[in-house]
Amino acid sequence: MDVLIATHRHLVEGLLLVILLNLFVPAMLRARPDRRVLWTRIGYFAFWALWSMVLFSGLIVFVFMREPMTPSVIGMLAAAVVLPLLDGYRAIRLKKLWIAGEEGLGFSMKILGIEMLLVLAVTGLALR
Repeated sequence: MDVLIATHRHLVEGLLLVILLNLFVPAMLRARPDRRVLWTRIGYFAFWALWSMVLFSGLIVFVFMREPMTPSVIGMLAAAVVLPLLDGYRAIRLKKLWIAGEEGLGFSMKILGIEMLLVLAVTGLALR
């Protein structure tokens, strides 16, 4: 059981790392719009890959622990629904901004900041 929980924890840490990279890499590539768009799209794929791994490992931990629904589990489920909605909204809105000729970094950073706060809040709730 400890291995499953440790795996889930490491995957959550990886998700936080991907969100951090999605925050900073596009800002560092501000002068090169073509590279910024490429790395932003790579960031989308990395986010979705890590999100799905976190979700699956969390489901496995929940099933094997056989415990009732606690507030931390409900928080994790809520975050599992809200995170992809936020990232999908970010992707669609950024594409519209790029088509309009805007860079959209401020908007992207706000959404990614909300995502990071959400992950950190749920992690704090789970560790209580």
